[in-house]
Formats: sequence, structure tokens, C-alpha cells
Amino acid sequence: MSSQDEPSSRSEQIATDIRDAIRAGQLKRGVLYSSRELGERFGASRTPVREALLRLADLGLVKIERNRGARVLGQDGRGIVELCSLRVMLEPPAARSAAAVMTARDDAALTAEFEIMKERADGGAEYFAADERLHDLIMRASGNLRLAKFVAELRQTLSLDGRYSVPEHQPVEVALQDHLDIIEALRRRDGAAAERTMRKHIVRSGDLLVAHSSQDNRGLLAEWRRWVEVAVPDGEHIQF
Repeated sequence: MSSQDEPSSRSEQIATDIRDAIRAGQLKRGVLYSSRELGERFGASRTPVREALLRLADLGLVKIERNRGARVLGQDGRGIVELCSLRVMLEPPAARSAAAVMTARDDAALTAEFEIMKERADGGAEYFAADERLHDLIMRASGNLRLAKFVAELRQTLSLDGRYSVPEHQPVEVALQDHLDIIEALRRRDGAAAERTMRKHIVRSGDLLVAHSSQDNRGLLAEWRRWVEVAVPDGEHIQF
């Protein structure tokens, strides 16, 4: 690793640590944290902490307050619509690209993560960790590592707000079948089917997340479904 890469890698790790702390409730929403305080908590100097906070501000997770620090925000309903819309625009075509270049080793890696999901089908942390790794494997197999990194950040941000509520509103067997359909399409190297099944999965989960993001969600649902109409090719039927 070059000396130029080290600060960036360190700030990425701090950003991940802060996201995890927010998800675990160790950093509270609405609370202002100084760079110094966060540096002491995560064992880092102020520079990578500030860079990490800027990354998280771009994702809408914190608000930078000049000369004071950063306030933890999380995502509101509109933020969830924006994140899910990006996913439905990016992940299905990436799955199609992955199908063209997947290897037997990739197939085995996907199957291993899927088996973990089946074994941990209680919707707990291990289930979702395997889910994230499975999606990341597909995105990386597409060959576009920038896209893979961006989508991983989207998914990590969504995990803070509402993703863990999905099993309350959808049987885990439905999500497992979605993932199996994606894996089988990739194993057949059927790019069109991989794209279609990925889109079906993201639309289904996105619809649940948006629907339960707030009590008054009619406008949010309408906006989300407009983005779905943009993403879905003519002739492909999506059932909400």
C-alpha cells in the first residue's frame, strides 16, 4: 500500500466504525460529537476522522457543524427513497454484467453465503452480514469496483434505518427465494434473468422499506414507485 493510500483507507475504516456505532446505538441520533471525541473513541487522529465525517455527511448520516463537530442524523423517509432508487438503478444491470464473467469460484462463494443465510434465517445480524457479502460478491464480479464500493455504502447506510424491520413485514422465505433465483440465473450465465431477478428483489425490499419508513408515507411511496417505473424496461411486469 502506498503512503497516499493509507489516509484514505484509514478514513474509510473510521467511517465504517462510526456507521457500526450508530447502528448499535453507541452513537445517538441528534447528539453532537466533536472530531476530538470521535478520534479518542476510535483511536484515530483528527484528519481521518474529519474525512470520515465528510463521507458520512455525503450519505446524509451526519450533519457537519462548523468548529463544533458532527451531529448524527440517520435517514428519514426521503433518504430511504433516494437510497433505494439508486440501488434499483444500479444493481440489476451490474448483475447482468456479472453473469457474463462469473467463474465457478464465484458460484461457490455465492452458494456459501446463501447457505449461511438459510442457516441464520431468523433475520438477525449474521443473516444480514451474509446478505451484504452476497450482494458485494455480485457487484465485484461485474468488474466495476467503483460501483461495488458505492453500492456497498448504500446498503450499509440503509442498514441503519429500517432494513432490520423487513422480516417483520415479509417472511424470510420470500427473501431467500429471491436470492436463490438470482444465484441460479447467474449460475446459468443468463444475464437477462440475473438483471430481472435482482430488480424484482430490490423492488420488493425497497417497497417494504419505504412503506414502513414513516406514518404518512403515501407521497414517499408514489415517488419511489415513479423511480421503479423509470428503472423497469417496457414489457417487464413488477408487482407491488
